Amino acid sequence: MAEYWEVGLIEIIDLVVTGISGVAAVAAVIVSLWKVGQEKLARAEKLRRSQAESVSCWFEDGPEGPRSLDDKHVWQYVVLRNESESPVYDAIVACVGLQGAGPAARGEECAGDYPYRRLLGVLPPGEWGVWLPTSGLGMSVVLGAEIAFRDARGVSWVRRGNGILEETKEDPVSFYGVELPCAWVGCERRD
Repeated sequence: MAEYWEVGLIEIIDLVVTGISGVAAVAAVIVSLWKVGQEKLARAEKLRRSQAESVSCWFEDGPEGPRSLDDKHVWQYVVLRNESESPVYDAIVACVGLQGAGPAARGEECAGDYPYRRLLGVLPPGEWGVWLPTSGLGMSVVLGAEIAFRDARGVSWVRRGNGILEETKEDPVSFYGVELPCAWVGCERRD
């Protein structure tokens, strides 16, 4: 009878070990499939953002430095860079305030006929420049250039004056509240 219990106990232990091994194998498969899914989502998101991440803009001293073309504005030179292989569309660059008593920190807060914005239209690959009217640098103001655009896939983005890239739900013209019809001015090639 003792031999019967020993054989039964060994069979029970063997069944438990086999069951645990089976559960561990199923768990390993589930974890592997989850990781593959996460990696696939990450690759898709990287592809979705790839063109937008290659678009940037900033103020730089132009050939003659900041200049006054009229009595109302100080014009500053904005460098626009599209390092992707395709153009971006409906590009609009705006002057925003990063610090001090200047314009709003977000371009969409200045809807309508905002004088410190230029409508560029198509921004081809390469480095471009445009003169942008600003309110000047008085009262400890720190200005930044912000660009909104639509990528080749039709997704709209804004690169904030502090460099942060955000997707927008609206196309750039609607995002900034630009009144239609609008006049696109383009920009000059730098490279």
